[in-house]
Amino acid sequence: MMPKITVEQVLKRRAVVVGPDDTIDKVAKILAKNKVSSAVVVENEEIVGILTDRDILDKVVAKGKSPKGVKVKEIMTKNPVRIEYDYDIQDAIELMMDKGVRRILVTKLGKPIGFVTAADLLAALAMYNSEEKETEELETETEVYGICEICGQYGPLYKVYIGGQEKWVCENCKDSIEQ
Repeated sequence: MMPKITVEQVLKRRAVVVGPDDTIDKVAKILAKNKVSSAVVVENEEIVGILTDRDILDKVVAKGKSPKGVKVKEIMTKNPVRIEYDYDIQDAIELMMDKGVRRILVTKLGKPIGFVTAADLLAALAMYNSEEKETEELETETEVYGICEICGQYGPLYKVYIGGQEKWVCENCKDSIEQ
């Protein structure tokens, strides 16, 4: 069973906040300065939308509009898909699939703290799966019992190499060899 990995644990992109009356020109500079592709639109301490670099390209640049003459509220996505920071990443994946989006706004007590993307969630799952596989490989190693080739004591044995030769030794002898 997968351990609980929260959305906050995989959060890489912190929230950049802009206002609905900001110009696209201003927001583009803010996004570039912060090296992010999305901003949260907040008015009167309430989240009213999000704006992405894709919105700017598709709704302003591609249409030949002047970024200085377009306000955020004209092109933002209203009512963005959001999830609380302490939800499980499985919840975030299901929400993304259900809503058909590639990023979700992460909030903490209703306040924006960042964005999580499909790529972030896939990376978290891949890391979990590789760690789980390593754990399984370690757990499948069987313990070997026998007589230590150094002290003659019976118990769990460990394979070591002494002078290029393979020896099966107890934990005490193994520890003294490694020191």
